Amino acid sequence: KLTNQLFVNHQLTSDSSSQLIASTTTTTPVNEVKKFDVAAAVKLTGLFILWYGFNAGYNVYNAYMKKDFQYPWSSATIQLVVGLFYAFPLWFLKIRKIPKITLSDFIQLLPIALLNAGGHACAVNAMFEKGGGSFTHVIKASEPVVSVIFGILINKAIPKPLTALSLLPITYGVAYASTLGNLNVKTMGAELTTKAAKMAMGSNVAFALRSILRKNLPSDFQKRTNLDPANEHAVATFLSFLLLIPFALYFEGLGSIRNAYNTITDKNTFLINTGLCGISFYLYNEMQNVVLGSLGPVPTAVGNTLKRVVIFVALYLFTSGETFPFPKVLGSAIAIFGCLAFAIFDSKKI
Repeated sequence: KLTNQLFVNHQLTSDSSSQLIASTTTTTPVNEVKKFDVAAAVKLTGLFILWYGFNAGYNVYNAYMKKDFQYPWSSATIQLVVGLFYAFPLWFLKIRKIPKITLSDFIQLLPIALLNAGGHACAVNAMFEKGGGSFTHVIKASEPVVSVIFGILINKAIPKPLTALSLLPITYGVAYASTLGNLNVKTMGAELTTKAAKMAMGSNVAFALRSILRKNLPSDFQKRTNLDPANEHAVATFLSFLLLIPFALYFEGLGSIRNAYNTITDKNTFLINTGLCGISFYLYNEMQNVVLGSLGPVPTAVGNTLKRVVIFVALYLFTSGETFPFPKVLGSAIAIFGCLAFAIFDSKKI
């Protein structure tokens, strides 16, 4: 009996050891390097190219529209409606879920749509001024400053120390580029109170408030209404289009708009430029949502910052009437660096 008991104990010990060894050998090593996903990298690169391409395309074709049609309110309205010819069929063909919006949801979305319409219209008005394309994006680089101010006033959100400090190079860079390095009260007062500057800053204010209202929507709003980022962009575009129609008619008049169109010598080229401008505007916003949703906070910050660099390069290469003297380039570079630092510090909450 003793011999049998010893034999059984030996077998149990051996089996336990074997199981321990087996479990140890099948466990994934802690230091194993994760395999690089080539397909995902290629897909993300392609999305970045499309995002930057549509972004640059919108700004270039907007400049082409301006040459033939000096009506910014109407142009802003037309640019919005063009994108709907892409968005609506996706709902009708059931490629995307149709939004489920109640009257209560509509009331919550209306202020966001109004700010979206105002931000877009102000930006187009600014860009339609002489040399306004690049100047508008210099001013719009100060959007983080505006967002922080409204965040403090509305949500009592005090920025962390490094985040707050990063606003200094943004402010300095925008002022330096806008005044071409002449940082005196008289020059700043003249350059920063032009129509282009006021409209660009108005766009900053509208988009900053829009972002705050979006963040303050109920947590179940997106799921309950089927308003994922793509659908939300489509609904906001549709509502913004409807909201801009009376403004275009009031500020520019149907008769004047019709006469301006009739005086265009090459209507085919104008219509092509208008169509490409509108679809580029819609798709660059949609691609931005897709790309930024696939990235972490720091790559998102880098991607958003480099976007303005691409715009400046595209305007320099493909449009006329845009000048880039060294002080403007230097100031823009300082502001863009500040935007990058702000985005990184803000995402890290430092």
